[in-house]
Amino acid sequence: MDLKMKEVNDEILRHFANPRNYGEMKDADGVGTGVDNATKNYATIYLKIDNGTIEKATYVAHGSEDTLILGSVLTEMIEGDTLRNAMERVSALEGEVAEAYNQIEPPKIDLSKPEGEQVSPVSTESQDSANIVLTAFRAAVRHMERKKEGIIEEYFTMNIAKRCPYSNTDCAFVAKAP
Repeated sequence: MDLKMKEVNDEILRHFANPRNYGEMKDADGVGTGVDNATKNYATIYLKIDNGTIEKATYVAHGSEDTLILGSVLTEMIEGDTLRNAMERVSALEGEVAEAYNQIEPPKIDLSKPEGEQVSPVSTESQDSANIVLTAFRAAVRHMERKKEGIIEEYFTMNIAKRCPYSNTDCAFVAKAP
């Protein structure tokens, strides 16, 4: 493993062992939630902005360990930065997430197996977790914009957008019958 990958892995372990900026913020200027409707996992980002600079960013997460780690990494990364720079960084990260979705191998199909076992599972959990956190940030910014427009609401929610890596259409999720 090269030195850069080791540094990245060490940083991820530090955020996993001791997540930074976790918790609600009562006096936030923007509160946004990113939701994955397929799994019901979500993250909420709280932003405190002063003169165009992100003074404080916190989050809460309900989902995988990836969501917890990525919320910690993102809030630490954007604190002290201008909102404009943070938006540019988030846009770049969204591009990387889109590319990561595209790199997922299609599922293997084995018609010799019984129905329900023919298609191997494909995991998008890591990509979805990043997507949830980045969408929560965008929702928090949108919440602030709506406040400026005079729309009073407790928070703003956005659903993540993702495409099935093995299809040319959006993923379709069908609830299983009870």
